[in-house]
Amino acid sequence: MNYRGSYRRLLGNSKSAILGAIELYNKPSFEYRDEVVVILLLNGWELLLKAIVSKSGSSIYRKKEPGRPYQTISLMEAFQSAVKTDLWPSSVENNGIGKNLDLLRKYRNSAIHFYNADGFTTIVYQLAQTAITSYHDLLRGAFGQDFSERMNWQLLPIGMRVPVDPIEYLRGSRSPGDRRSAAVTEFLMSIREAFLDLEQRGIDTSRLLTVFDVSLNSVKRIANADIVVGVVDNGGSNPFMVTKKLDPNYTHPFRMREVLAKLAESGKALSRYDFQALVYKYNLREDLKYCWTETTSNVTKWSHDAVAALLAFTGSDIQLAHREYSQFLKQRRRDKAT
Repeated sequence: MNYRGSYRRLLGNSKSAILGAIELYNKPSFEYRDEVVVILLLNGWELLLKAIVSKSGSSIYRKKEPGRPYQTISLMEAFQSAVKTDLWPSSVENNGIGKNLDLLRKYRNSAIHFYNADGFTTIVYQLAQTAITSYHDLLRGAFGQDFSERMNWQLLPIGMRVPVDPIEYLRGSRSPGDRRSAAVTEFLMSIREAFLDLEQRGIDTSRLLTVFDVSLNSVKRIANADIVVGVVDNGGSNPFMVTKKLDPNYTHPFRMREVLAKLAESGKALSRYDFQALVYKYNLREDLKYCWTETTSNVTKWSHDAVAALLAFTGSDIQLAHREYSQFLKQRRRDKAT
């Protein structure tokens, strides 16, 4: 018996579960949509996390108890093990993902309490969409596989009813006849508490829940789209996605000294040299996810994702960054001298 589990088989089943969730969600008529999609989504995530644990050389099984069959570790146990492995990419912030999966797990375990909650499906959608985005990033970072290659999307996102605005729903705004049960209120409070916890620790909340706006736009007017899903070039098989550009003053609010202060508050004290070395070594300045430079004033600003990425670097990462950054500075001085 392979006590680690075959990570390749785990990975293959994981991708199949996620694809199944996406296909079911996009069916025009499916009565048990949210419940089944969340079950498949969590199954896909659990298998991905166990694939990471397995490939890292650890067992996905709990200690055998006499007289009982072998049992694998749970979703959240697999998550806690996976984030500690070297396979987990430093660019994928894990705290928000953990809270996102925990909220989906709570929904799965208590779905019966949400049957009559008008508009609650929009919250499930946002949590699920965020989970799929994070899944794609983790799959690519840990295994070098692009999940979008498995899909040839040509979707027609048209509905008969105007969807509930997720922001208004989270704020507590209600439409006439909206029945907001105690279970729904408690779930929304859990989302709010998770947001506050991440924000207080200076962690990007986009891995917890992100609001995605979907709109129909002509390909010729692609620059005006908020988000276009499944646009295929000239009838080919290469889908691409265009996302709305957010105000960088909001998404990248920190100067370097503020990033260092955020890190210190989280228990990771870095010097300016540490910061500059890590930025150089891991090309953070070239990634718009982390860094934005205002062209008129040449002011460089950093995002919450940058704070999370810097928190994830280990002492070994910092030492390696020091060596390479020192060599870079020496070479630059020699070039200037000549």
